[in-house]
Amino acid sequence: MWKGKRVCSALALGFASSSAWAQSHHHHHSGAGPGIASVPAAVGGGGGSYRFPFFSSIGPNGLPFTYVPAMPMIVPVSFLPSFGPPHAAGVGVAGPWPGDVVPRPIPAADTPKPRRTDPTRSVQLVTFGDRLFRAGNIHRAAERFEQAMNADQNAATPRVRLAQIALVRGQYAEAAHRYREAMTADPGWLINAPDIQSIYGEPSDFSKQIAKLEAHLQAHPNDRDAWFVLGAQWYLSGQSRKAADVFLRLTDREVDATLAAFLDASTPRRPGPQ
Repeated sequence: MWKGKRVCSALALGFASSSAWAQSHHHHHSGAGPGIASVPAAVGGGGGSYRFPFFSSIGPNGLPFTYVPAMPMIVPVSFLPSFGPPHAAGVGVAGPWPGDVVPRPIPAADTPKPRRTDPTRSVQLVTFGDRLFRAGNIHRAAERFEQAMNADQNAATPRVRLAQIALVRGQYAEAAHRYREAMTADPGWLINAPDIQSIYGEPSDFSKQIAKLEAHLQAHPNDRDAWFVLGAQWYLSGQSRKAADVFLRLTDREVDATLAAFLDASTPRRPGPQ
């Protein structure tokens, strides 16, 4: 019997005069605390729409409680005049209401950060790295080339130098990757590419690396990256015909923009009509 009375009381107080409820509620609470929001309501033609109406009553422990349903509730207009909207006297319920919450700003789409460019510092680091490479200090040379690449991310030269580091270490896939990075950083670098042999202490040091690469290809003739690196080494040492022969054998396998650029640069130009 008590439960029935309390349920009826909850329904009645939820839509009854808010001033009476507020007075009863004020008896237990001196005021609304943080996060209190007024209950909004709208009356439309044919029905009144309470956004999240509340129900309140006195619990078994003698303390008031407020219950807010999870979904909006439609109340007939004819039902409203005898009771009055609960928000009329500013009745408060705990928690912010969806319509009163300031929407969180939608973060803007990530935009690519501009590339760092300090060409002077990059050139200096490449020069230091070349000296170390020529002296046989491969590890420290690689560090300088990495620093040069980070100083100017639009520069191809540090990446070409890192390809030489990978060549000396026998990491041919890595060397091919560095050449492709160089093409991405500066698509026009092949036009003015210097002779790569100049960073080796002796011509025989360069020849030794080519011989090691060719021996690898004899044992692994299907290593496409190694073939590509061989062609790049020929081209960057001024032997364009040898380079073109290597690149031509790779063009029928798959599309490769860097390979196409090397092939185009190494193919002799036919003289135009006079």
